[in-house]
Amino acid sequence: MKDLLNYYYYLIVDRINMRGNNYYFLYQNNYFCLYRIFDLSNIQELFNLNNYMLLNNYKINRIILNKDGQIITKRGNYFYVLVLLTYNTKKNIDLNNIITFNQRLVDFNTYLNRTNWLSLWSTKIDNIEYSIHHLMHQYKLLYNSIHYYIGLTENAISYLKMINFPNNNISICHKRVLANDTIQDFYNPLNLIIDYRIRDLAEYFKSCFFTGKMDVLDIINSLKKIKMANSDYVYFYIRMLFPSYYFDLYDLILLGKVKEEKILTITKYQNDYEYLLYEIYLVIKSHINIIGIEWINSKKE
Repeated sequence: MKDLLNYYYYLIVDRINMRGNNYYFLYQNNYFCLYRIFDLSNIQELFNLNNYMLLNNYKINRIILNKDGQIITKRGNYFYVLVLLTYNTKKNIDLNNIITFNQRLVDFNTYLNRTNWLSLWSTKIDNIEYSIHHLMHQYKLLYNSIHYYIGLTENAISYLKMINFPNNNISICHKRVLANDTIQDFYNPLNLIIDYRIRDLAEYFKSCFFTGKMDVLDIINSLKKIKMANSDYVYFYIRMLFPSYYFDLYDLILLGKVKEEKILTITKYQNDYEYLLYEIYLVIKSHINIIGIEWINSKKE
């Protein structure tokens, strides 16, 4: 990898540390990472968004072009993007990082926009239902649990169809925010999208719940301290309904990257998560009159 850095970026590096698929190194007191990327789509959009953020003084790490002015550098069958790690600490993120990052609203027309939840989630369910019979013999744990999470998604979709006011609070967000993400992970410009401001908060809470970093009381107490617009409260509830945590693991299992038994780390907390959704509903109802999910509320009341 040293020869690639020398040839494409004019960097002479003595030592490179490989972690996972990525290469980390120090050059003239600056930390860098050569990220291996698997999805080449929207890379130009990510670069444009990265420049937009840097010009507007957002905290974000910087994508570095190679000597040919290209974002992607190819070596063999692999593709890489070099990033200057201005924010490089291994300290885990907290709620303040998320809230501060998502406060700035954007008017940035880009293919990275993921605000059409209705279309995205409907397509997800249609694709799963089309192939669901293939799970029966090879993935029994998935087959036995998938209908419940399809049902949760359908509840979220129904809620989206039911509400009659828009949410204009759109921000730069992350594809996922995980409980154990570091500052370096959080400010990775390759992990960005455009979505409703509350996306990151909801995904962080989900991850904290299923990794045991926060229990129901921790999440509810944290939520009570966060001020939101009425539309944000409603969209936050909808985002918490959508079981992204299940579908992320579902996809990894089908790709052969984790064992099917891993899904039990999600399904065993099914009742506890329903309780969390009920408690979130009560908090939000104290701010705005919303309709709860009847089958969840009736089980908890």
